Amino acid sequence: MLQGSGNNEELVRQLKLGNEVAYDLLYEQYWKRLYIHVLSRVKDEDAAKDIVQNVFISIWERKDALEIHTSLDQFLFGAVKLKVLNYFRAEKMEERVMEYTLQKLERASVSIHELSDYYDLEKLIETEIRELPEKMRHAYLMRNAHLSTSEIAEKLNLAEQTVSNHVSEAMRRLRKKLGDKFPERMIS
Repeated sequence: MLQGSGNNEELVRQLKLGNEVAYDLLYEQYWKRLYIHVLSRVKDEDAAKDIVQNVFISIWERKDALEIHTSLDQFLFGAVKLKVLNYFRAEKMEERVMEYTLQKLERASVSIHELSDYYDLEKLIETEIRELPEKMRHAYLMRNAHLSTSEIAEKLNLAEQTVSNHVSEAMRRLRKKLGDKFPERMIS
């Protein structure tokens, strides 16, 4: 019935019915090709794995409403293309947030000691932001790039409340990490 890469229409039909074997076959059939394709674009193994993994997670989560009007190849490669574009948008926003922070620092007169502390703080923030779950990280970065909650919700295809929750949780996590590492800098 579902052996090999034979009938993609049947594979999609079975997937829509929640057939885990169909999902596994889809994954086995396409994961490596999609990963190589994404890696050639983003040049980062971890990011490429995350992007492809998120496409498959999204397919499974939305299997009931899955509509494919092209070939399965076109659908999957189109899906990773969108994720790659979102990845680059998020990277660009992260750069803008860091650039803005550095510009603020340049305007202030600071001592060498304060500058050293600042770089330690910036490195910690950057690390913590990267460790946030993908959608939470994107929501946080977009919020810091002054996008509204509704704009973020639309771009990430999330409910506005989910965006608010992501941003709040990201802030909570960052405050906790910064409070642990730099307790003298934290405001109660």
